[in-house]
Amino acid sequence: MPELTLVLATYNEAENFPPLVEALEESGEDLHLVVDDDSPDGTGRIAQQLSEQFGNIIVVSRPGRLGLGSALQAGMAAALDTGARYVMTMDADRSHDPEDVPRLLSAMKAGGCDMVQGSGYASGGGVRNWDAKRRLLSRVANLTYRWTAGAPKECTTNFRVFSRSAAKAVLSRAKGSGYEFMAESTLLVMAAGFKIKEVPIIFTGWLSGESKVDQRQVLKGIFLCGANVLRYRLHLGRFSRRRASDAPALD
Repeated sequence: MPELTLVLATYNEAENFPPLVEALEESGEDLHLVVDDDSPDGTGRIAQQLSEQFGNIIVVSRPGRLGLGSALQAGMAAALDTGARYVMTMDADRSHDPEDVPRLLSAMKAGGCDMVQGSGYASGGGVRNWDAKRRLLSRVANLTYRWTAGAPKECTTNFRVFSRSAAKAVLSRAKGSGYEFMAESTLLVMAAGFKIKEVPIIFTGWLSGESKVDQRQVLKGIFLCGANVLRYRLHLGRFSRRRASDAPALD
């Protein structure tokens, strides 16, 4: 059984994917699980070739573009099936530095939390290659979650390590099929009573290819902030009642 299964959701990443996998292989991580939504540029085929080359890559092929959140949920579920102790997610476009993978995993192994997030907004972190509009939209979304739900400094990151329990808590109630899944999963981990730790990272806007995030999707994510927070508060009560019912009776 692998200690860590790393989930990569891909769509048209033929240019970015091979160098990312090579960098991950150099870091010595256990198992990679790729969820490809029938990328027109052949990313799925490339993933299969890399799987044959390295022998530690599982490829999950889906019939079409069903959304990043949907792909991540499928990948996390498949990662749990591998028996891995930890499940990690990160972007496949090289926005996240593979050299930070061991840092996030070490923070998880240090204990005291069930989810570690790589955050550009944590002290010492930063964001590169974003225009002013993208920075503003991201700040508004993350501040909204922080002020209304007491969330960490960044809810919208996809660079995370989950314990098995935290991953199961997310998958048991998640509904977001798009980019809103990132914030939703953070709130679900919080609602389940798990601790979250943030590790500062430098997030770099896509190095090559085209961004998968358009303004409409970002605005949709912000409009969903209120719905996510409302669902968080409902889940908070449900998880609390479940924890109470699981507790031993007092004499």
